[in-house]
Amino acid sequence: MDRDKKLGENNIEKVLMENFVKLMPTFYEMQSNFLSGVYKRYGDLEGGNIVIFFARDLHLEVLRQRENDLNFSLSLEEFWNNHRRVDQKKKRIIYISQQTGLPKETARRKLISLIKKKHIKKGEKNRLFWEPISEFKESYIKIIEEEISSLSKFIFEQGKFLNLNLPYTKIQKEIRNNYSFFWYHYLNFQLEYIKFWQERLKDLEMLLIGLQTQIQTLSFISKKTDGDFDSFFLNRIPKDINIRDANISATSISEITGIPRATCIRKLERFVKMKFLEKDKLSKRYFLLLNQLNSNPQIPATEGMRRAISIFSQFSSIVFKGLCR
Repeated sequence: MDRDKKLGENNIEKVLMENFVKLMPTFYEMQSNFLSGVYKRYGDLEGGNIVIFFARDLHLEVLRQRENDLNFSLSLEEFWNNHRRVDQKKKRIIYISQQTGLPKETARRKLISLIKKKHIKKGEKNRLFWEPISEFKESYIKIIEEEISSLSKFIFEQGKFLNLNLPYTKIQKEIRNNYSFFWYHYLNFQLEYIKFWQERLKDLEMLLIGLQTQIQTLSFISKKTDGDFDSFFLNRIPKDINIRDANISATSISEITGIPRATCIRKLERFVKMKFLEKDKLSKRYFLLLNQLNSNPQIPATEGMRRAISIFSQFSSIVFKGLCR
């Protein structure tokens, strides 16, 4: 297979589908790390999603500096200087709503809150823009380093199945050195992924909580067997694997995500009513109902995962082509 086909999104999607059980735990962990980070920074995933939208466009403006200067640094190290140099375009509420999947009035209300908390700034002529302030620099860099680490792990695991000799440390280094390039694309695909679930669930905390149960299940299964997409979503897992053992508590989910335990319990019980999860009556722990995933009309888990694989196959193709240039 030639290089372009090997690193193309269609081949990567095929690899992810065929090796779903072994590869996707790192995807779910990456998503959990990303969304938990957003929640912990902003205390609200819908508001945080708006910040992601602004951050994506800021990285695009930084990236465009290369149009006039091929030596312009896109590194994480230089980002703090770069983000002060660029002018961010004016954005209308209706466009923010379209990009995030949030209702227009919800987007307006969240923006007001973000401005009050100084996560979004308001300039002349009501121009809104994202500019992380100096007091957040240390925590921002720390969070981004964690996200680069989990992203690099996902890319590294895919690289092994693509027979690419890409050391984990090289992937991390390349992403750091070309941060705004990779992060523009990363946030762009994150927005698409989050928008899908915002429109389906109308509740992004449900998405983050649901991810924890899927991580627990896939990690448990991947230690015992392998399998493709259908083996998981059509419940073709070997019968000697007891999915009830892949359970998780509300307390653990709260500790991982930062979502209050009472909120976790309430939303886990909602998942039980939707027949996405079952609760063990003795341990009070929750586990995924694998036999319901493909047929549950309330939660489009199969459609959502196919969409996620399609979205992130495109992103992975961009990353691999950047790494193998």
